[in-house]
Amino acid sequence: MNFKNMSIRKSLIVGFGTTILVSVIIIVTSLVMMNSQKSAYQDIIDHYVKTNTLVSDCRINYNIAARSLRDVALSGNQNGLSTVTAKLSELNTEITAMEDAYPKELKDRSLLNDFVSTLNTWSAEAQKIAEVVKTDRNRAADMIVNECTPALDAAAAAGTVLAKDLQTKQDEIIDKQNLTSNIGLGVIIGVMVVATLVVLVMATKIIRSIVEPSTQVRGALVGFSQGNLAVPVSFTGKNELGEMCDALRTSQKVLNSVIKDISGTTAQMAKGNFDVELTATFPGDLAPIQQSINQFVLRMSETIANISQSADQVTAGAEQVSNSAQALAQGATEQASSVEELSATITDISENAKQTASVAETAGGHVNEAGGQLNLSMEHVKQLNTAMENISSSSQEIGKIIATIENIAFQTNILALNAAVEAARAGSAGKGFAVVADEVRNLATKSDEAAKATKDLIDSSISAVTEGTEAVSKVTDALSRTTESASQVTTMMDTVVSAVENQTQAIMQVTEGIDQISAVVQTNSATSEECAAASEELSSQANIMHQLMAEFKVSSKLGGSFGSSSFSTPAPSYQSSSSSWDAGDDDGGYAGADSNPFTSAKY
Repeated sequence: MNFKNMSIRKSLIVGFGTTILVSVIIIVTSLVMMNSQKSAYQDIIDHYVKTNTLVSDCRINYNIAARSLRDVALSGNQNGLSTVTAKLSELNTEITAMEDAYPKELKDRSLLNDFVSTLNTWSAEAQKIAEVVKTDRNRAADMIVNECTPALDAAAAAGTVLAKDLQTKQDEIIDKQNLTSNIGLGVIIGVMVVATLVVLVMATKIIRSIVEPSTQVRGALVGFSQGNLAVPVSFTGKNELGEMCDALRTSQKVLNSVIKDISGTTAQMAKGNFDVELTATFPGDLAPIQQSINQFVLRMSETIANISQSADQVTAGAEQVSNSAQALAQGATEQASSVEELSATITDISENAKQTASVAETAGGHVNEAGGQLNLSMEHVKQLNTAMENISSSSQEIGKIIATIENIAFQTNILALNAAVEAARAGSAGKGFAVVADEVRNLATKSDEAAKATKDLIDSSISAVTEGTEAVSKVTDALSRTTESASQVTTMMDTVVSAVENQTQAIMQVTEGIDQISAVVQTNSATSEECAAASEELSSQANIMHQLMAEFKVSSKLGGSFGSSSFSTPAPSYQSSSSSWDAGDDDGGYAGADSNPFTSAKY
């Protein structure tokens, strides 16, 4: 049986099925033999052993019955007859059972018949003796000696012969059964050995048909993991493993072809030759690799061509930058000299502004001090005005009091006149009262005069106070206007001081700016000189780039040769207005950092 062309599933089914079938055959054979052995031994037990046992029981029972019958005949005890009757009944039952259990395969039943006949003869004699012993023991004793004992001896001899014959037949059957068992055991062992050899042969073939290709496939796959595609796979077959080995050999051939093509192409690219293309067949998922590498070669050719053209422009631009940098350096030197002179002038102005600010600040202090004194004088004048108003009020109150005094003097004078009239009417009795009335009138007159004089003085004082109040009011107004003027002057002086300080600060900032400009101009001057040197170095590097680019050979699909101007994609040009690189089309160049051909994702 060729397992190489059999599927793995079918091979495993055949192998395991054969093993199971052999196991079932062995088990069934063993069960049949065991069942045969069991039947044989059960037959021996049911017939030979049982018959032999019944023969022994019969011999025991008729011996017991004979002894009991003898004892009855000798002793005259009739109770022993029941034992004889019972044993004779058992003996009849055992004879029937013995005849039923006798082996059917023994066609010759003469020995059994002889034994049964002797037993029946003895049983008949024993029954007769049992009947006679009831009436005549002597006769019964003679019958036992003359008739029963010979019949008993004949039964014993027939039983012995029958037992020996049964034992002999039983031993023969057991020996035959043992021989059959040994033969069956040998057959089973032989079947097991043959089945084991068959199973081992089939297992060896199945294992070999699986392990051999699996080992080769494993070696090839391990070689794959280590980069070795030359591990041989020689197994052939029409099952799954054969197909797998065929697929693995095909994969090795395809990968060897692909790797050889890629290796040759990259070797040419390493030498600077980009006029190459992958021509091998890249099946399935390997096709994108072929497309990507061919596209990469084309893009690199375009890039190298554009770099070569850009190198020319870089050289020309470097020369222009060098010339401009020289002019810029000279102008920066002159500018630095002018800035230094301007810085010195601004420094002088700053010093003068600082002095002016100091003087303005001192004047502002004096003006603030004068304003404070004016405010203090204004407070004093206000206090004086208040005092004058109080004096005027007091004078008016005094005038009211004087008017009251005049009214009192007028009333007193009237009272004095009334008293004089009443004294005249009284005559001599009223002379003393008339004298008093005269004195009162004189006092009233003097009081009126004094009140008038006081009133005149008070009026004069009120007039003076009024004039003083008016003068104080004028002075207060004048001081108020003076204070307001002083406040305005103080505010203006503060504004002047603040403006001077701001001007000073601005001049200081201008000075700092001039210093920074001077530093920047000096830096620019140094940078311009360095830029000129870098431009010369850049021009030298551009020439080196030309020499390096000359070593590359670009793809012929670009429609031109390296170094010519017939490329379909123009070289990128720099535009100063947008600070970006612009290309002639979307594929050949790039614009801005996002379209850089060395970083773009589409490459």
